[in-house]
Amino acid sequence: MLDAYYQHIGAHRGMKYLHWKMRDINYGFAAIDHRYQVLGGTPVLVEDAKKFDLSRLLIDIYGVAYIGHSRLEKLIQKNEIQPRDMMTGAEEAQAFVDGNYVGLHQSTLRKVDVLANIAERAQNQQLLTNTSWWQMHGGRVRSAIDWLSGNKLLLFGLTLAGVIIGILTLR
Repeated sequence: MLDAYYQHIGAHRGMKYLHWKMRDINYGFAAIDHRYQVLGGTPVLVEDAKKFDLSRLLIDIYGVAYIGHSRLEKLIQKNEIQPRDMMTGAEEAQAFVDGNYVGLHQSTLRKVDVLANIAERAQNQQLLTNTSWWQMHGGRVRSAIDWLSGNKLLLFGLTLAGVIIGILTLR
């Protein structure tokens, strides 16, 4: 499996990788690389600039309190994403012990699908979170001014109202 993984990485060196918290030696790209080295392989490293942690990107977009913990599970619930074959870490460990490799594979595929679904909803500004528009934009007056200035119809209405008030004042 690791041979196939590194063949894929080597054949797609320019690719970018979206992941969920795969950023340390215990669980992540470094852990996979280390395991492959222990087994005698030479890992093809993915540049850090090509790794994008969706869990951190969502915090950057929506703020640290955008959803409760466990964030992935809460996002799935709030957005009514069906977790069908997805297992928890403990369930996956037990599936491995039981030799349920098909179940493990299905769980992995479902997690990939869930992450893609969440990323797509965030990209389309359709991801449901606990963050209000005001919080997402920093709760700043500047954000409100930027929004107002970007709304052409509202700007036209305010300008028209100003002209009418000016005319009435001059009478």
